[in-house]
Amino acid sequence: MTKLWQKGYHLNEQVERFEAAQNSVLDARLIRHDVWGSLAHTAMLAKIGVLTESEHKALKDALCSILQLEATHEFTITLADEDVHTRVENYLVAVAGAAGKKIHMARSRNDQVLVDLRLYAKEQLHSVAAKLCHLCTTLLSLASRHTNTPMPGYTHMQRAMLSSVGLWAASFGEALLDDEQLLSAAYVLNDQSPLGSAAGYGVPIPIDRQYCADLLGFSRVQNNVIYVQNSRGK
Repeated sequence: MTKLWQKGYHLNEQVERFEAAQNSVLDARLIRHDVWGSLAHTAMLAKIGVLTESEHKALKDALCSILQLEATHEFTITLADEDVHTRVENYLVAVAGAAGKKIHMARSRNDQVLVDLRLYAKEQLHSVAAKLCHLCTTLLSLASRHTNTPMPGYTHMQRAMLSSVGLWAASFGEALLDDEQLLSAAYVLNDQSPLGSAAGYGVPIPIDRQYCADLLGFSRVQNNVIYVQNSRGK
């Protein structure tokens, strides 16, 4: 099957396997996030009149069926699918017909990549932060119970000062509190919706970027469409 990015030249299959064999494995982690982004985008297209009510329902039903299939590991991505975006779009066209082809209106791959990665990053940051807080609480609890439990303090690999288990445990707890601030900063950067930037210069139709941001749980819209693209990987 011809890839979306192929320009007529012969594709060396060995090079493709070497370069892209793991892409489908990694993209599989983004299936839910890609579907969520598409659900928000289709709702917005229906809101501004690009999609009819019946088209919106057909797309929404198809997207929800992907979530059900993904939950039971029945919705998979292969090397032939290229990536999660193509896999989802091809499924929508197969299930919803012509309506599936309209989902790309007012949206580029740049939009999709960014919204998928930010939704994934927010989810993972929230999970890591919760585990970090639990570990920090455990360490500080340990420290409070062992304030007077003696422990040697080392310098240059030698015992140097009398210390305590409490001081040792609390040092890691305080370090984790600093790490939590870094996670919070990363969350804030990811908590802005890129949808509507398209290929970096916006789109010539009156889309509702804030509506998409609200549906996806982003706290704000990333306003400058050029910077949206430049912020990839930041």
